Amino acid sequence: MNKISLHAALCCALAGGAFVPMNSMAAVKLTVEQRLELLEQRLNQAESDVKNAQASAETAQQQTRLAERRAMEAEQKLAQQQAQTAEIQGATTPTASKGKAEDFEFSGYARSGMLVNGKGRGGRGGPGVSPASSIGGDAHVGRLGNEKDNYVELSFIKKLQFEDGSHARFKAMLADGANNPDPWVQDNDSHHMNIRQAYVEMGDLPSFGGVAKDATLWAGKRFDRDNFDIHFTDSDIVFLGGTGGGINDIKWTPSLSSDFSIYARNFGDLGSDRYNDNDVQNVMLTANTFWNGWQWMITGMSAQGNDDLKDNTSTTGSYAYRSDNTAKQGIYSMLAYHDKSRFYGLTEGSSETAIQIGRGLGAEARQPGSDGDLTANANTLRFASYGIMPINETWDLAPSVIAQHSEDRYRQGDRYDWTTFNLRASQAITENFALLYEASWQYMNLNPNGRTYNNDGDVAAYRAVKGDFYKLTFAPTFKVGDVFDIKARPEIRFFASYMNWSKELDNYAMNDDFGSAGFTSGGNWNFGVQAEIWF
Repeated sequence: MNKISLHAALCCALAGGAFVPMNSMAAVKLTVEQRLELLEQRLNQAESDVKNAQASAETAQQQTRLAERRAMEAEQKLAQQQAQTAEIQGATTPTASKGKAEDFEFSGYARSGMLVNGKGRGGRGGPGVSPASSIGGDAHVGRLGNEKDNYVELSFIKKLQFEDGSHARFKAMLADGANNPDPWVQDNDSHHMNIRQAYVEMGDLPSFGGVAKDATLWAGKRFDRDNFDIHFTDSDIVFLGGTGGGINDIKWTPSLSSDFSIYARNFGDLGSDRYNDNDVQNVMLTANTFWNGWQWMITGMSAQGNDDLKDNTSTTGSYAYRSDNTAKQGIYSMLAYHDKSRFYGLTEGSSETAIQIGRGLGAEARQPGSDGDLTANANTLRFASYGIMPINETWDLAPSVIAQHSEDRYRQGDRYDWTTFNLRASQAITENFALLYEASWQYMNLNPNGRTYNNDGDVAAYRAVKGDFYKLTFAPTFKVGDVFDIKARPEIRFFASYMNWSKELDNYAMNDDFGSAGFTSGGNWNFGVQAEIWF
């Protein structure tokens, strides 16, 4: 009996009416007491029906809970069986196979284009075009509108993540450079393909703790992680590299950390084929310490046997003859400050500055350990600095300076001094077009003091010279990405460059670019187009 029927019966009873079944032959008149009794019977029946329904519902709920519990028990048993199966399989699988490919990266750098002179012939140039750059290949000038080579670096990186939380990273870099503008180059003297990097890193090792908890181990052939450069002159402030191993990110405190490495390299790997020097390797032990933007680097090196290579051949791939006092040991140190958010603390931008000193084999400040022609008494002091300063939403400026002083470098009593100032400016015109400007000036005072070189089989001497060089470049440039960022790439540039230098510099060497046919003081033009990209 539902609530509606019960309500209807009650209303009839209270109204004094009699309830007569539909199949009755005649109406029966009941007293009030009889009607109340009948109503109570019906109410009792209704309550009984409700209790029965509630009992049925509770029984159904119990059955549902029982089914859910059985399903949960079955899932737990299945998970246990799967875990036991995985454990059995793992016992027969090498640990290395547990590493899962986490990520793959492809990155690269390239520059490529044409360079012709004002007479429509192949242009001469390059950041290291001046005589000063023959001193360790270091004295670079502005590169904008001044590059004749086609160079590419392709990097392939594979990352692995392991079940214990550790990870590994493998990197290989393929590099190629050529001066020949032909679409297919077979001349090995102009075309140099190489695997420049191939190494493995390991990090987040569970067995490491304390100051080495976040440390990363590495081994192989690589560029050191702490290298940095001035892009606008294609000049490394410091470039350390070779084959070896090391550990990065030893954290003494939250703001004080150190990297340690050992590298080996020989002196013939920069281009010399005049002798077999594979058994003479310069072994370099380096410590880099970082604190709140400051970097202190110190490198000790030893090349046993380098002083015995007195066969009048250069280890750096040049035509220069070696001295009889070449070094077999060296020491090098650098103090640098990196400010990634301010232009020398004055305004928005960035800046980096370094001062470097070296002795013996350490007297090559740009690439420590790369020059085996240095004397045991060689001394070098070098200063390098650059910054990037956004002026407004249209203009960016990037000034830089490098200066170096060397004594007893290749001969006892020699002296080499040079300074380069460079200014790159970018003027955004539209969101995809900018005008680039570059001005470069270099002063040099070179006193080789009897250093000699091979000139087509004859012995010739470098001459003492001093003077200056300057270059001006204008380059309308198309860009994608952030046209207001002077370092954003890719870029496609059309350019015109004018360069000139002191007449005295033409006399430094007979096999030098300066003073060669069609490339003398008095003014030289270069024109061309170039693409540059990194990602």
